[in-house]
Amino acid sequence: MSDRIASLLLIAVGAVFIYLATQIQTAFFSDPLGARWVPIFIGIFLIGSSVALFVQPRSTVEWPPRDTLLRLVLTLAGFIAYGFLLNPLGFIAATTIAFALFALQFGGKPIRAVLAGAIFAVAAYLLFSTALDLYLPTGALFERWF
Repeated sequence: MSDRIASLLLIAVGAVFIYLATQIQTAFFSDPLGARWVPIFIGIFLIGSSVALFVQPRSTVEWPPRDTLLRLVLTLAGFIAYGFLLNPLGFIAATTIAFALFALQFGGKPIRAVLAGAIFAVAAYLLFSTALDLYLPTGALFERWF
């Protein structure tokens, strides 16, 4: 049953993907196919393979126990919250919070989780912003520091 649920979700994702790809504006002097055709082909492939999975499921999967399912839902919520908090709090603060929360879910001690999260966030920020010269949001609190 879970294969069919996943296939229905992937069909919806493929349809949204194709719709968003049709909204891409191309310049007059651009590639003959344009930028929108690659995402459209990917969406068509996703829908086609999902329909095949719906028609002929490959396996029977057992759902995880309630505590594992709760951890998975909390992890998904954590990633969604991280995406929303990235710009207002900045990369370092949002990554520290997310890292600490995920470490706590796997049994980490609170102080060590926050410390490891902060070290990882600062190291990742320095790697991406200085070594790779990529933009990462600093957040309203840390705008003057970086």
